[in-house]
Amino acid sequence: MNCRKIHILYIFLLFFASNFAWAQEDVKIELSKKNILLDENFTIKVIIRNTDKSDISTFPEFPNFTKGAKQKVFSKNPLGYTITQIYTPTKEGNFKIPSFILTVNNKDYTNESINLIVNSAEDNSEETNETISPEKAKNNAFLAMNVSKNKVYVGEGFRISLAFYVSESNTIKMDFADDLNAQVDAIAKKIKSPDCLEQRMLISDLKGVPTDINGKKYLTFKFFEAVYFPLNNKQIYIPAVELRMAQTVKNTKENIVFKDISQTISVLDLPEHPLKDKVSAGNFSLVEQIETRKINTGKSFSYSFKIVGDGNFSTVNVNSPTNDSFFDFYPPEIKENHPNGQPSREKLFRYRILPKDSGQYQFDKYFFWVFFNTKKGQYDTLKSALKLKVLGKTIVDKDTDASNDIFAGIDKLDTSRTETNYQEVLKNISNLLIICMLIGSLYLFSWGRNKKANNE
Repeated sequence: MNCRKIHILYIFLLFFASNFAWAQEDVKIELSKKNILLDENFTIKVIIRNTDKSDISTFPEFPNFTKGAKQKVFSKNPLGYTITQIYTPTKEGNFKIPSFILTVNNKDYTNESINLIVNSAEDNSEETNETISPEKAKNNAFLAMNVSKNKVYVGEGFRISLAFYVSESNTIKMDFADDLNAQVDAIAKKIKSPDCLEQRMLISDLKGVPTDINGKKYLTFKFFEAVYFPLNNKQIYIPAVELRMAQTVKNTKENIVFKDISQTISVLDLPEHPLKDKVSAGNFSLVEQIETRKINTGKSFSYSFKIVGDGNFSTVNVNSPTNDSFFDFYPPEIKENHPNGQPSREKLFRYRILPKDSGQYQFDKYFFWVFFNTKKGQYDTLKSALKLKVLGKTIVDKDTDASNDIFAGIDKLDTSRTETNYQEVLKNISNLLIICMLIGSLYLFSWGRNKKANNE
């Protein structure tokens, strides 16, 4: 009888431990970037973790967007699902995506309203469009220096690209000279103004791209591209350039030089403003993301403030908020993403935030960034659109470490250390205990049977 009781106790403990080891269900809702092209998709992504259940309500419909396919991906490690709903814009413009509620595994999750900008593909490809004059297009082969803008503001980027064009009907064999790299470096040095910062693009492979100019077919070989940012309002002079090519005529190889004319760019000063000498100039949008909507005092959470757009990202810096009686803000983790050859870039500022008092808060008080909008020709501000509700007891700041408050001196903690995932450690220990209990249960069951057999 005692053996049976012990056996039942082991089974109970096994059941309790297995439920204890099972991690809590976690659900996150992520929205794609807030500035897209007309031929791009806007997506809502629901990430479900620590459960094999994926019951979700119907995704909402939005005006001016066509609701497309829904994708569902299962993951074993970590356990869960990623469900993505795709929306395609039907026209360009500035649209408000209203707040919506999704029910995931019988729990409601609310997402705040956002503003979504849809641009036409033509507007955003300004810097990649190359204009070829009719005079050049009369030739079977020519060199073209393309400058994306002839007028910019101080700090606004303009793109210079150099390409060689060869008509498909050209009968003379042409090749780049053996010293092409040296020629390109000399050209780059020649056209760079001392009054500009330079961001040079890496071109590692010269491939002919089919191009149609006034009905005539060419192969375009782009061999140089860079973006320049004026440091002052001085006019920028781009001198004439030349490229030496090798051509073969009647089995004889000879050099031939192609040239393109000089160009000038006017630079406008920024309007007067207290931050005139500190702001970045360009076209930017904000993408923000929060780790969870269940916010309680004393439990820190992650918040991301990502700036996306076209401009000099070396000057993009966000001032960290000052700690107050409601929140403590830890120094952000900063990451830059500069896809080579892409006009749009991004810079991410990821913060850890500790709420200290309950209530409802608007984050635009803490997170904003001022810049000069070159499309509008005026100063603009990117502001957080998040509204948070914090639950829990108030945490009072303490000036000394002698306090019994567990949060005293939290601003002095060394955040450079790697944090231990105690939930994962506890889960591993619990799994080990489960294995031990299983072995113990089998042993007790076998021992009880043997003892009963011996008694008989």
